[in-house]
Amino acid sequence: MKHCSLAARNLALAAVACAVLAGCVYKVRVFQGSIVDPGDLEKVEIGMTREQVAYVLGTPTVNDPFHANRWDYVFTDGTLQGERRLVVVRFSEEGVSAIETMGAPGN
Repeated sequence: MKHCSLAARNLALAAVACAVLAGCVYKVRVFQGSIVDPGDLEKVEIGMTREQVAYVLGTPTVNDPFHANRWDYVFTDGTLQGERRLVVVRFSEEGVSAIETMGAPGN
């Protein structure tokens, strides 16, 4: 009988150890989207062509065919509670017409 209680105690200790270790799992932040460097964003000027903007910032994260005059660069850290940044570049016939930022690019 003593052998069974020792096995049961070891099993209980193993279960407790697993429960404690399960709470210590490291979660990796997975960055998603287009990370826009503040220095690169400063290089974008009103009047630049789409090709020039793509050269400086890269291709947009969102290139919506229904809003052809708007490029969105979206960045998240992959969590629902985490940071989300958005850079919107608007175009007109003459090139870049507006640049909007939401969040804090480069932080």
